[in-house]
Amino acid sequence: MAFLVVLLAALAAGSAAAQAPTIAQSIQERTIGSWVLACAADPMTDRADCILRHRLWIVPPADAAAGGIALEIVLRDDRPLPAVTARRLSITDTKRAALALGATAELRVGTERMVEASCGLEGRDAICLPAGEAADRVAAALAEANRVLVRLRTAATVAGGGGEIYALDLTATRDAIAALREQATRQPPREAQPPARGLIEQLERLLRGG
Repeated sequence: MAFLVVLLAALAAGSAAAQAPTIAQSIQERTIGSWVLACAADPMTDRADCILRHRLWIVPPADAAAGGIALEIVLRDDRPLPAVTARRLSITDTKRAALALGATAELRVGTERMVEASCGLEGRDAICLPAGEAADRVAAALAEANRVLVRLRTAATVAGGGGEIYALDLTATRDAIAALREQATRQPPREAQPPARGLIEQLERLLRGG
């Protein structure tokens, strides 16, 4: 009898501690030339957010849980812009988080002059984008460019910290941009979170995870 009581108590404790299973986002990837179009579907909203990144990483992911640093094409006011990104940052992700704290990326698209892309936080993502006239210029050149050169300028050590220039060859970029635009037209509009202003606000966003 005593054994039965202990067994029932153990089963009850195990039942009380049981946790509902989690559902991961479904991610579909499609390779288009030198680009990977990755779309993650949210099972709560059925919204599929897509990222178009170069198949080669600037800084590869350290493990399955962490992301890397990538060259992406993002749409801003329907313009395709080259961006250096570090997505899903956390305060403990010190190497990649340095990209969000006062860093810049230097980009050279094809034979265009080098442009600077200031980095900032958008949610939990560090995104470095050119602005103004430089953005117009590289957006016009990107579809036909055969290469993008990238150099990171950060206060902390990122990707070795030696000012390395990364060369990423491009193919089928026009088709990849068209596929990204097609996916974007299928989604309801989302209000973009304004970039974080100042070091304190950026650290606060990292601490609260977005």
